[in-house]
Amino acid sequence: MKRIIIGFLMILSGLWVYGQEQVGLYFSHNFSTFRFLDNEGEKEDLKFTIKNGYGFIFQKQFGSNVFAEGLLAYNNKGANSQIGNFKLDWSFHYVNIALNGGYRLNLGRLHPYGGLGIYYGRLLKADQFIGTEYYDLMTMDIISMNDSGVNVFGGVEFTHSRNGSVFIRLNQEMGLLQLERADDDNQKMFNRTFSIQLGLLFYIN
Repeated sequence: MKRIIIGFLMILSGLWVYGQEQVGLYFSHNFSTFRFLDNEGEKEDLKFTIKNGYGFIFQKQFGSNVFAEGLLAYNNKGANSQIGNFKLDWSFHYVNIALNGGYRLNLGRLHPYGGLGIYYGRLLKADQFIGTEYYDLMTMDIISMNDSGVNVFGGVEFTHSRNGSVFIRLNQEMGLLQLERADDDNQKMFNRTFSIQLGLLFYIN
């Protein structure tokens, strides 16, 4: 974990040295689920649950179209299911870091853009409710502390003044690490999160 954070900070420092242009913050509305994959390749997604998150963005633009960015965020993920009359609810709390690259168009004050990147998440808390019964999955040591994967995003930025802009972004995160610690070759579980992000960016150069 420490090596990952140090590497992330070194990359952000490099962006700063070469003329970091914008910093910002955002709020995220997360539609989250788990994908189960068995040894025959069959997929099953649980019901989506709605969670929230927020974070900070450090963005550098290269020329007028290409940009790179680093994100540091808190994200709440999870899923819903049903066993008989009992509702199952999972709530996993992560601190996430991400490195993205993208391309944007310049249409006056409007800037449509898209891109992709990689992310790493460190689990802070893992809650499960079965009906009214509560289980702390972290103390039970059955959920991995780490998550990582890829994300794809697209959005629109509106420059309201020389000082900054506002944006809306759609982001899809696809976890690639098995979340369950159990050595079960018959089933694997992965995070899947679709987010609507609203935020502000401020020019610092």
